[in-house]
Amino acid sequence: MKNLTLVFLAVFFIQTTASGQSSWKSPYYKPEAYRKVMVLAKFSDELAKRKVEDATVKLLNESGISAIQAYSNVTSEDITTYEKFMAKADELQIDALVVYTVTGRSEEYKNTPNINLNVGVPVHIGIFSGFLGTNVPLKGGTKTVKTVNVNAAFYNRSSKKMQWSYPLSLKIKGNIDKLANSFSKSTIMAMMDDKLFIQ
Repeated sequence: MKNLTLVFLAVFFIQTTASGQSSWKSPYYKPEAYRKVMVLAKFSDELAKRKVEDATVKLLNESGISAIQAYSNVTSEDITTYEKFMAKADELQIDALVVYTVTGRSEEYKNTPNINLNVGVPVHIGIFSGFLGTNVPLKGGTKTVKTVNVNAAFYNRSSKKMQWSYPLSLKIKGNIDKLANSFSKSTIMAMMDDKLFIQ
């Protein structure tokens, strides 16, 4: 069996970086028949971590690639040393990793058109008609648009270096399930387009 390199372990401890908006693949990469791919989301939010790992594993399995989540298979004790992680990787038959890392967050403030509802009682004074009351905003005003930047990276046992990278930038709206599904769907589509796996 090919030796698992220190870089393979190091992705648990270091941040990966992203630039541009298209995927990158090592010119030396050759697709392999992986026994199992582990998905790791290096997020501080535990719920987001689980959702993204679950969504990615589901899509990989549906694509015929055997995959497992890191959160349910690897403990902090398993990655304290290279030898321990090697033993765990061999036990789980892990040949490759998909690693998500947050590379940045931003907030943008946008003004949107106001729509108001007049609340009050009708008042008629001569030719003047109006409402005695107030306006209640229904929609509009200042809106905060939050964006999260995440890098998806691919590592395997065959190299000391990252084999593939794909930066993702998504506006945060809706619930966390939508965000997880967007991240995973975009990642898997890019991986398939770049032919990372033997089908």
